[in-house]
Amino acid sequence: MKVNIRNFNKGPKERKMEVSIERWDTYSMDHTAALVILPLLLQLRQSKHGVPNEFVHHIGGDLDNNYCFDFVNDDESNVFDQLCGKWEETLDKMIWSFQQIVDDSYDSKYHHGRMKLGWKPIEINNPTTGTVSNAYEMVDENPGEHWYDHVGHALHEDRIQEGLELFGKYYRNLWD
Repeated sequence: MKVNIRNFNKGPKERKMEVSIERWDTYSMDHTAALVILPLLLQLRQSKHGVPNEFVHHIGGDLDNNYCFDFVNDDESNVFDQLCGKWEETLDKMIWSFQQIVDDSYDSKYHHGRMKLGWKPIEINNPTTGTVSNAYEMVDENPGEHWYDHVGHALHEDRIQEGLELFGKYYRNLWD
């Protein structure tokens, strides 16, 4: 994949962009897209000048209307800062999820010990023809020294999914 997006032009000219997608870029498109999305999210987090309206729409001229928040005994700018912090936390969740996808090896944390894979010959009965054919089944030849933390891995995957869902929810708010 090659992406070249140039600066906005002054005047009526359109922005110049070149995007080349190779056939293999879609084999793991989630990973390929994450390679572009992650640096964009990191830059937005660092340089943002605003936050989505839904994070701060409670701030208005009359602070009395904001007492539904338990922290609104502070001045209005402190309330605004705290609400902006919620947007930063949301961005951090998105960034963390895309970091995991780019890392592509996070699941190795959930395998403990050493797995030794081997092939065991088996016979397969074909119910249509009634014939038996030989095949091989992959087996762990070292099950006592290897275990997989499927609960921890599932929790990790759920956390990744949360960040991806936030990315989708706030996609139209990813601008500065």
